[in-house]
Amino acid sequence: MKLSDVKTLITSGTIILAVALYLIFSDPKEEATPVTTDTNVSLEETKEYVITPEFAMDKTGKQLIDVNYLSANDGDTINVELKGEKKKVRFLMIDTPEMNYDKGDPMPYAEQAKALTIQKLEAAKSVQVLFDKGPETDKYGRLLAYVFVDGVSLPEILLNEGLAAVRYVNAPNNTLENELLEVQDVAKNAKLNIWEHENYLQRDGFHPEEVSK
Repeated sequence: MKLSDVKTLITSGTIILAVALYLIFSDPKEEATPVTTDTNVSLEETKEYVITPEFAMDKTGKQLIDVNYLSANDGDTINVELKGEKKKVRFLMIDTPEMNYDKGDPMPYAEQAKALTIQKLEAAKSVQVLFDKGPETDKYGRLLAYVFVDGVSLPEILLNEGLAAVRYVNAPNNTLENELLEVQDVAKNAKLNIWEHENYLQRDGFHPEEVSK
């Protein structure tokens, strides 16, 4: 065997050995491209809502009005400051279980609904109300309006969570009725919260006794 052949064999063997050692001892993790997710983005931020402010204004023909949130009576009634005056706002076509102040214990899910309403309003940078085509107040002097927090429909949030139902529908203050029912159906089909109990909500209102069965 010629000297040149020996050198070639040695060189080839060295290369093969080096490749083998690399394959054995190299960390396969170094070759993988890491997959990252943005854990700071919540589901709510990425959700597409049915009732956007633009959609609601276009359907009702009304404009959003800025208010300052003061407090919440329950899940569907809040107190705001509007043009320097304190006003009570009743969410249009939305009903949450009653807190039953001075009358007994809160109805099932009443406290959860109120807590969610407070949470969203206290965290909001912008709170706005939107009137419909009908009367702006009820017989108790409460404003009847849709409420938006940072551009998101608060009634829709409550319906999404199964903590409210579509009730007290009176034309012409029912422009967004179909959209609210669409949202409600999703929670109802999923049996979320108030919908977990088949007969909790009946035509005449909530029946706490059905939850305790």
